[in-house]
Amino acid sequence: MAVKLFVDTDIGSNVDDAFALAFAARLSDVELIGVTTVGSMVAVRAQLARKILTTIGKRGIPVSAGCTQGLIEPPSRHIPEQSSVLDEFDKLFFPPANGIDLLRDAIRRHPGELVIVTLGAMTNLALALRVEPTLCRLIRKVVMMAGTEASHYAETNVRNDPEAAFIVFNSGIPFVMVPKDITQQAIMPESLMNRLKESDSPLCKLLWELTKIWLQTTGSPYPILNDPLAIAIAVRPELAKIERVRVEVELHGTHTRGHTIVTPEPTGPGWIVRSVDWDNFWLLFENALFS
Repeated sequence: MAVKLFVDTDIGSNVDDAFALAFAARLSDVELIGVTTVGSMVAVRAQLARKILTTIGKRGIPVSAGCTQGLIEPPSRHIPEQSSVLDEFDKLFFPPANGIDLLRDAIRRHPGELVIVTLGAMTNLALALRVEPTLCRLIRKVVMMAGTEASHYAETNVRNDPEAAFIVFNSGIPFVMVPKDITQQAIMPESLMNRLKESDSPLCKLLWELTKIWLQTTGSPYPILNDPLAIAIAVRPELAKIERVRVEVELHGTHTRGHTIVTPEPTGPGWIVRSVDWDNFWLLFENALFS
């Protein structure tokens, strides 16, 4: 039975969001219910998400623009670098600005079945829960690429909206936190990057263009696939070893705002990923991309 997946993404900055969306759309055992965007210039990010889905041939999946700023954080003026791949035809798509409503509707239409994967700030989901608190009882689980445990800094997705993360972590929805401590190990192998570069498929050509932009912007030698790992664990939970925990979010610290405090707890509301079956993750990812 296909996993019903809803992806909430800040696609357009780090290239891993594009890979994650393509990965989710290409997995045979996934039914992608919808996509919302979050962060600065959400309409442009939605156009980029739509371009990836259209390239794959998934034109019927609804894509909507969500929140453009955090619950109390000021709006960001960051321009998504990867939006430079959008052509005039892509810009004819005017994404609906109803991301919160799209998410709420998807949860109601699939009670107890929907797995929500958050790949950016959790603002859209937090607002949906604030508008309609009973939704928390209808969501199967949330898998978030978010937070860090061992590192001393606040991870970007939580730092961009700590209040939203606090709401989701304390909502009672079962969650799996895929922390940056783990995802930073998902460095794309050189062999896979070469295969991507040499492929003639429209999807791989697009992903390679996005990868080149990211490499030039960051100076990094290889993409780090933080977000595809969250997709993989949402669909194939057996890929990860997890531990039950409680997660708190620092909301007030001058230097630690957005930091996540993870406490192992046998009856905690969620789980954290402790380790990953990397061989099978890369096999799953490569097969989805190139099959």
